[in-house]
Amino acid sequence: MAEPHQSRVYSDLAYLYDSIFGRAFVDHEQQVIESLTFRPGQQVLEVGVGTGISLDAYPPYVRIIGIDSSDDMLAHAIAKIQGNGAGHIELRKGDAQELEFPDNSFDWVTTFHVMTVVPQPRRMMDEMVRVCKPGGHIVLISHFASRNPFLYFMGTVINPITKLLGWTTRLRAADVLDRQKITVERHEPLSW
Repeated sequence: MAEPHQSRVYSDLAYLYDSIFGRAFVDHEQQVIESLTFRPGQQVLEVGVGTGISLDAYPPYVRIIGIDSSDDMLAHAIAKIQGNGAGHIELRKGDAQELEFPDNSFDWVTTFHVMTVVPQPRRMMDEMVRVCKPGGHIVLISHFASRNPFLYFMGTVINPITKLLGWTTRLRAADVLDRQKITVERHEPLSW
């Protein structure tokens, strides 16, 4: 397994993750998931499921496999789904850069705020494309570097700090999307 991220912050702070980041991410992630047009029986892979803050938004008629490289984050996700009728959800340890699934396995591949955490984001994207079925969908939410020169510069200034916390502010969307044989159906920059 490749090094999943360069900081233990996600493991060390797993017990606080939802209270720190949950408010900022959960509503948007759930809105995105609820806007998707899943069909009964479809297979969904969520790469970097973390503490499982998005899992409630998926409909019960799809099969979800969520992977994460952090045992501590997975423990929180497992605790969330135990005993709540989530038999359609399977959680397991996995590396976003080396997905242990055959080619063309999933109708949907989702990932939320993970791309800037892994050391090799292009490799992660390659893997997501590989396991997505032809005609399938990849849903990617991430904090990519701004195209605005001033904001990009500010991201560069704070990048040494964010790297200590486990992510980069320097990754551009084009860095991971340009070489892919995919069609971007929707791109929605957020104001923050």
